[in-house]
Amino acid sequence: MASSRSGTSPVAERVNRFATGGCLTIIMVLILVLGVFASWMWYSAWRVGQASEENDKKALASLLQQADRMADDSGRALRASDPSSAEEAADVIWKHTEAPVITHDAALGKFTATVEKAVEYNTAGFPGAGADRAVRCLVFTYTHGPGQNWTSQVAAKDVNVCRASKDVGNQARGARTRLANMLREDLTRAGVQQALDPAGRPDLVTVKSVIRRKGLVIVSALISSRDGTADQCYRLTRPNSIEEVQLSATAAPTTSC
Repeated sequence: MASSRSGTSPVAERVNRFATGGCLTIIMVLILVLGVFASWMWYSAWRVGQASEENDKKALASLLQQADRMADDSGRALRASDPSSAEEAADVIWKHTEAPVITHDAALGKFTATVEKAVEYNTAGFPGAGADRAVRCLVFTYTHGPGQNWTSQVAAKDVNVCRASKDVGNQARGARTRLANMLREDLTRAGVQQALDPAGRPDLVTVKSVIRRKGLVIVSALISSRDGTADQCYRLTRPNSIEEVQLSATAAPTTSC
């Protein structure tokens, strides 16, 4: 059998041509597969983003609906109860909003309650679903008109507006827990001050009074945010009996202390 001029046999040349053609085919197939995979990944990521954005919008809409209901319910409760004092009105507002900061402008007959609220929602993603939250700072305003007339409004603001209110709320919950854990013999003003302010920061928690009434220990305290932008009087209570304390210790904002 004669060899080609290049010194390669015809059989070897055919094998080389076949191998070269096969390699090109494999490369083209790989490029096609990778292109399809990349397109699928892009589409999936787009769909994930769309689904998460839609869930976020639904969660925010649900949160705003809850805020409107809270404003309506608390306004209705104020009109029905006809509170005779600012403290009674603040109690009604707190029960319906759980706002850690409730301010009262006596000149305008207006109360402002500030609280952070959130609604959780599912997020799509790789390798699976997760969870996120739609969060807003809700600012409720209540104005007392003639007679039993109360108007209520709510505005959703950026969470930074609620930073001080949230800090006060966290400190109030911590104070409630520490009060519940105190020994009965330590329930003096000095003892409660030390327990509620273990870090020695009277600028954050200042105990104004400790009284006993109808089987309860009632603590009046001023709680401030760490940034100094919010001050809120609180009424903290616990039973004298240690057996009942863990289930019934409370902390609620008041208009004076």
